[in-house]
Amino acid sequence: MAGQYTLPSEYHYILFSVSPPCDALAIRKALQDSLAQSFGVTSSNTYLDILWVADPGVAAVVRASQPDAVKIMASVVASTSSPRISVIEDSAFLPSLLANDNTI
Repeated sequence: MAGQYTLPSEYHYILFSVSPPCDALAIRKALQDSLAQSFGVTSSNTYLDILWVADPGVAAVVRASQPDAVKIMASVVASTSSPRISVIEDSAFLPSLLANDNTI
């Protein structure tokens, strides 16, 4: 029996829905605001990349480090600001998020 090998990933990918639709800059600002609201100003400088925004701006894929991804998802759930961002799915493997036609 061959041994299994998993690819290590230092990044985590999160698929968000966004309402009302907006551009990547507004999504990033909303994520920073939610991090500041939940965890303080220091956490608002968390490094994250917006990799993809759906054409009308109703969904986005964000990449962050594994520990930061948990904080980002927790802050989004607790946030009451606009635009409203919701977690659809998260994964350590980017193609798994885009393979499913969840909201787009």
